[in-house]
Amino acid sequence: MNGSRTIKLLILLIGWSCASKTIKEEDPQTLRVEIPATEVTTVLAKSSRFEYLVRASGKVQSLVDVQIQSKAAGLIAAINTNNGNFVTKGAILAELNNEKQKLAFDRANIQLREKQVAYNDLIIGYPNNADTVKFKKAIENIRVTSGLATAEIGYREAKMEFENTFIKATVSGIVSDLDVKQGGTVTVGQVLCRLHDSNSLVVVSHVLEADALKLTASSGAEIITLSETGDILKGIVSEVNPRVDEKSNLVKVVTKLQKNKDLLPGMSVQITFIIPYNKNIIVPKEAVVIRSGKHVVFTAERGLAKWNYVTVGRENGKEIEIIEGLKENQAVIITNNLQLAHDAPVKVL
Repeated sequence: MNGSRTIKLLILLIGWSCASKTIKEEDPQTLRVEIPATEVTTVLAKSSRFEYLVRASGKVQSLVDVQIQSKAAGLIAAINTNNGNFVTKGAILAELNNEKQKLAFDRANIQLREKQVAYNDLIIGYPNNADTVKFKKAIENIRVTSGLATAEIGYREAKMEFENTFIKATVSGIVSDLDVKQGGTVTVGQVLCRLHDSNSLVVVSHVLEADALKLTASSGAEIITLSETGDILKGIVSEVNPRVDEKSNLVKVVTKLQKNKDLLPGMSVQITFIIPYNKNIIVPKEAVVIRSGKHVVFTAERGLAKWNYVTVGRENGKEIEIIEGLKENQAVIITNNLQLAHDAPVKVL
């Protein structure tokens, strides 16, 4: 009985030894093929100008934005516009009660006419061929003694006081911040509303000193609104202030919008300045992984992942510049590349 068990045990040991030898001698390439292929996404490496991106927050402003102030004090007799209306330069926005000013203006007009008659009577005797210098001096004296000079000043003053009761638009634009009401009172210098030109909107932002040095008056920009749609608008830098703010250590940048779609003065936006550099291979940032402290990019070649050491340049948060290590039109792996190994099987989606 014991002999039979010993024989069976020997047979099992011999079989296990043969099986182990078979596994060890199996072709490593065959084992690699049996490993499930990793599904990856690729993009073609392209040679193009690298775009360095500078991001900042900004405010929408209008190059034409003025406050409309009252030049007289009094009771508001009429409001002739509303917020959001477009008005042309010279339009009467509001009228003050002006009965007193109208009477003073009419009185000054009559007095001017009276003094003009008196003046004409006094110069009747002067010959037309009189010496020019003496004649002009005599005429000026008559203007004073007749009271005409004083009447002219009084007329202009009364006219100005009367016209100041009509509050007019100093520029053409959109009315905003109109808070006064008919029947209310205003004081001299009080702001009634604002006017802005909706076709002259810009974005004012502030950037770091180092970034400001990269910008020029023709640098491109993308503006993203904070609305639900998140519309992207194009712009061009029109002004880089050549001075660093002492308090914030930032530089003011003004960007002109190419289109003013649904923007209002005071809106907050995100702005990205686009600065082109030299032409190189550009790949998405996620294509580059770190292995043993070195930058590596995997490419897909005939169903296998190929390990490429690369030298990187600038990056902008979305893309990275490859100085050496890749060629144009190589299929660069950008997903599931963190755990890949050289010659690992991959399936390009």
